[in-house]
Amino acid sequence: MIKVSTPLKTPDLINLLCLPESYPHSVEVITTIETHISMVFLTGPYAYKLKKEVDFGFLNFSTLALRKKYCHLELQLNRRYSPELYLGVVAIYLDKHNQVAWQPTDQTPEPIEYLVKMKQFDPNDVLGKKLQTESLSPQQVSLLARLIADFHQSAEALCNQPALVKTPLGTPKTLLHPMLDNFPTLYEHANPNNLPQLKTLERWTQQQFKQLASFMQSRRDNGNVKACHGDLHMDNMTLIQHQPVLFDGIEFNEAFRWIDVISDLAFLLIDLDFKKQPALAAQILSLYLSQTTDYQALKLLTFYRVYRALVRAKITTLRATQLPNNSLEKTRLMQTAQQYMHLALHYTQPKTKARLILLQGVSGSGKSYLSDQLLSVVEDAIILSSDRVRKQLYGISPSDRVSDVEKKQLYSAKMNRKVYQTLLEQAERILLLGFNVIIDATFLQHKHRSPFYALCERLNLNIAYGVIYIDTPKALATLSIEARAHQNDNPSDANVSVMLNQYPQLEPPIASENALTLNATQLRHFFPTSLIQDFLNKPIHST
Repeated sequence: MIKVSTPLKTPDLINLLCLPESYPHSVEVITTIETHISMVFLTGPYAYKLKKEVDFGFLNFSTLALRKKYCHLELQLNRRYSPELYLGVVAIYLDKHNQVAWQPTDQTPEPIEYLVKMKQFDPNDVLGKKLQTESLSPQQVSLLARLIADFHQSAEALCNQPALVKTPLGTPKTLLHPMLDNFPTLYEHANPNNLPQLKTLERWTQQQFKQLASFMQSRRDNGNVKACHGDLHMDNMTLIQHQPVLFDGIEFNEAFRWIDVISDLAFLLIDLDFKKQPALAAQILSLYLSQTTDYQALKLLTFYRVYRALVRAKITTLRATQLPNNSLEKTRLMQTAQQYMHLALHYTQPKTKARLILLQGVSGSGKSYLSDQLLSVVEDAIILSSDRVRKQLYGISPSDRVSDVEKKQLYSAKMNRKVYQTLLEQAERILLLGFNVIIDATFLQHKHRSPFYALCERLNLNIAYGVIYIDTPKALATLSIEARAHQNDNPSDANVSVMLNQYPQLEPPIASENALTLNATQLRHFFPTSLIQDFLNKPIHST
């Protein structure tokens, strides 16, 4: 019999569920995954999730009735975004030989336990593990951002729930409570050398809350507090048939679920930052915001990033406390908790002055590639894409394709003016919130660029700004456009005809502009990191 160490659940039942013969279908090998609140049994075709008999205050699975309730709620909530994974809730009984039965027996006519039954997927495809050895494709990144944005846009808003709107759920004080609740656990188990940093983080949280509380309330009133996932990090995302899928949202605490959408997204962003993937975090944030246009949410992002990093520190600490004191795994987990605390401290540091970078070039020059690469050298940057704004103004999704007639409307002079005006307005909102902005647009003429320079001067916020021009031969732009025509996730509908019509209008940067020119042919072969860093580090321009 396989022995599974857990002080929090009847060992006999755990051991029984580790036996292949305990299941009503063919099982060759049982693999288990244990967290501080559950045990998952991987049987091959199906996964069965057992809730531990625990009460942490913020979570109470201490009775069979509660575990049954939360199994059914987990099923209901997670079917919102992954109905194909969540198959049902199953009851466990014992037969006269004290073996697992899946129907009522004379021995136990009532269930002794409940399990959530899921379709099993390859644990190696969980993003937390996948990204250790390989990268997501551009299409998968786009799909993941769209999946989260679609879910948030369709999720129930608390302000539309008459039974909930007058309750404390989603109010600033309720949102603050779990933030402050992180600290007692962290204080109790912290290395004494880390106590000053924890006190700094606690003071920072309380000070920021005072400044942001009224804005948080307005977000609740305006429908931004929704029934979210609540635990949106990479270990709760997987690839199924190469497509991203969410799972394991929070069912056990309403206050953790009815939250601001940017708090939900912040969990994924800090997880990526922790795993040394800040550019991917910024890319997902940019794609998410391009769909939701919820740029004002950035005002709360740092606040929620600190909170989410401390949640991870607390959860990692709780997991460590369940292990023997001499365990190497316990030592590793406590070190991880400390690293999350340091990440939270990093987020509280003052930002450097904001920066606006325009990317100029004809369609097919490589601006979108360059914008993504710039995220690795420009921290806290948001990409604004003219292609995505254009589709949004036209009322279609980024991946929708248009007819030749619609294409003329999409790239008309009138639409171009609307696109640049929208980009200008979005850039202003983002810069005012202290984030950097990278704008991916053709910027063919000086008149397209000058309003953005004027914006930086007008804001009087010591904003550095400049333009990176990609000098592109027609033949290379043609090849790029023809290649991307087969990429469904590319938002651009500019064809070769559109590109050729751009060249007569093209006005490269003039001497008075703060500009860097890149050769498109060379850019296809390597990313000139040092050249770009030199350009960004010199005083491009300061208002």
